[in-house]
Amino acid sequence: MKPGFFRAKFIALVLAGWCYAPSSPMAQEHEMDHGAMDHGTMDHGGTTPGQEYRVDEPADHGDAHHEENLFRTRGSHDQADQHKPEDVDPKTLLARGRNIYMHMCVFCHGVDGNGGGQAVEYLYPWPRDFRAGIFKFRTTPTGTLPRDEDLYRTIINGVPGTSMPAWKDALSPQDTWAVIHHIKNFSARFKNEPQGEQIAIADPIPSSPALVARGEKLFRSLKCVRCHGESLRGDGELAESLMDAWKHAVFVHDITNPHSFKGGHEPADLFRTITAGMDGTPMGSYIHVPEKDRWALVHYIRSKSVKEFKEAEFETDIFSLPVDVELSTDPFSPVWKDVASTSLVLRPLSARREAVEFVSVASVNNGEQLAIRLQWEDPTHNAFSELHSDTFRDGAAVQFALGATTLHTHGHNEPFFGMGNRNKPVNIWHWKAGLEEALEAEDDLEYAGGGVDMDALIFGDIIAESFSRVSAAGENPVEEMNAEGFGTVTPQPPENQNVEGAGEWKDGVWTVVFLRDMPKTGKWDVDFAQRIDPALMAFAIWDGVKEDRNGRKVISVWQRFKIKKPTP
Repeated sequence: MKPGFFRAKFIALVLAGWCYAPSSPMAQEHEMDHGAMDHGTMDHGGTTPGQEYRVDEPADHGDAHHEENLFRTRGSHDQADQHKPEDVDPKTLLARGRNIYMHMCVFCHGVDGNGGGQAVEYLYPWPRDFRAGIFKFRTTPTGTLPRDEDLYRTIINGVPGTSMPAWKDALSPQDTWAVIHHIKNFSARFKNEPQGEQIAIADPIPSSPALVARGEKLFRSLKCVRCHGESLRGDGELAESLMDAWKHAVFVHDITNPHSFKGGHEPADLFRTITAGMDGTPMGSYIHVPEKDRWALVHYIRSKSVKEFKEAEFETDIFSLPVDVELSTDPFSPVWKDVASTSLVLRPLSARREAVEFVSVASVNNGEQLAIRLQWEDPTHNAFSELHSDTFRDGAAVQFALGATTLHTHGHNEPFFGMGNRNKPVNIWHWKAGLEEALEAEDDLEYAGGGVDMDALIFGDIIAESFSRVSAAGENPVEEMNAEGFGTVTPQPPENQNVEGAGEWKDGVWTVVFLRDMPKTGKWDVDFAQRIDPALMAFAIWDGVKEDRNGRKVISVWQRFKIKKPTP
């Protein structure tokens, strides 16, 4: 054993961003009724998971049957939905809105809507503080309140480039109105001020070379370049010094990427943003600019796009398809040739340019083993390097909800998609690139002493790297872990590390395969063999060139994982 090994490992345990804590699920094993967990119940007074979020609706809300059916048609949003229903009792709407908020929004926005939920230390930019009644995405003049329809649009579409998901597949129109009803209660402005008048927008002016050229001149004369830069990639002279109304640093996005537009990428969306501005940020309103010139700006910005907008899923069904062959971790095995894959949207927890935006997911099983393949574009290969011990590594993770959880049922019994929450544990399969190189170089590295600069050692993430190489997974590039919320990630013991994996980077694309026996081997595993209802799965990707590690990553929300087993 090398000198300083135990010291380095101890420091890694303390400083690594995974925050291994004694309150983790493995340390609290005695607190949980694991037999009950498999049936969707916890030994906490006989309550069902999600019961803590339920708000009893008033008994005098009229037609109970009508109200019971009111919240069931998730994902059916269209233009007609964006008008508040008039036939719903306000008390019922408020109770339902609080129920949903406490399950889906509280972890980021906080119980009192202050934007300081449990996840805030992992997020940049910070979640919206609702209490001041200041909202970026509006169709109303600067300084006025948004219209209800503006809040509706933001909730269902999310905010690209940030951790705010698009909740259109998770919520029904009535659910969305219920959440809006609750959010508006955080700010007295909604009680004391009318909503702003909607800005009138005339018919669009079609693009032309002359209009694009006019837009380019305006982009400079209106000083847009000072923030967005000549390149439009967010590298202007002021970009690194901007602050918002809450004294938080502002991230200027790359607007050559259509996936980066927070308020939407269509011409009408850009025109609306330019016209209304973004309250609470340095992005002011340009309503004083003639309408034709605003359209010129829109068409110039769109002319600088470097890629086409790609549609992908946020929350959907992913299938494990039956095959009658032996499975392996070979990323390019012939078994994957004709297997359909699903493209999912990923959101960065920490804003960045050129983020990994999508992950493609496929799965097969032969009744005994189950394999999951992930593919994502990444122009740089980042694995452990013997010459650069502080290299940040590419990685991927698959996360499963444990127990009999179902997505968006009454009471919301699924865990928080960000690492679970107390009494709602998750199982995580974490793959890191470059294990073979790391093991080969293990004997050549000194982790402590010998004149090492401790600042460089700690902040360069060498310690975290050293810890990863002596993890419970041994020589397996996949480490299996569990969590019950932020700061509770715990590796499973070596005898329960039963997920294999392999990855290969080729032509700017990572392909990673996870493989596991379908029956579970421990109480903290998901049981694929006995599963009847869909399992819940989510994903995370780490990009080494962005210095991703631990909580710095891009993630998906929950997906429904449906296993089609081979017929006997």
